[in-house]
Amino acid sequence: MGSRWRSAVFWVIVAFLIIDLFFFLVGQTASLFAYDFTVRCGLQESVEAVGEYGVQVNRSFGLADSLVGVPLIVLSLVGLFLGRRWSLTCLAAFMGLTLYWTTCTSGMLLVLPGVPGYNLAPGIGYWIVFAVHIAFALWTLFLIASRGETIISTR
Repeated sequence: MGSRWRSAVFWVIVAFLIIDLFFFLVGQTASLFAYDFTVRCGLQESVEAVGEYGVQVNRSFGLADSLVGVPLIVLSLVGLFLGRRWSLTCLAAFMGLTLYWTTCTSGMLLVLPGVPGYNLAPGIGYWIVFAVHIAFALWTLFLIASRGETIISTR
């Protein structure tokens, strides 16, 4: 009767994925159906801040996150718990997506000020969220490349 022990790295990755899954579902998927709700939750920007065009851009990101990001998170979690190698591919894909959206959104926040109808003044919280996601994605990709088997192994 061997016990199944998971590494701390495994649990850190799982916790990150679960937190992101929650925010993707509430902030991104919900924005497709109830944008005002996500604004009230503080997970999307108001039409006054980003304009009508910005709202639709945000909803487009919500669509992509719902159709690509959510399934990658779920598949990663399922595969990680089952100890399957393919989970590392799903996890790497999600980390790539994470790097993409943080870079794209950071770029938008830097170039959009001054555009008519765009009034968002992002606080430090935006940059902290981006920095954490970028650092976590790079760290996870490094782990997958250097010792991915240890992430899914049980002892």
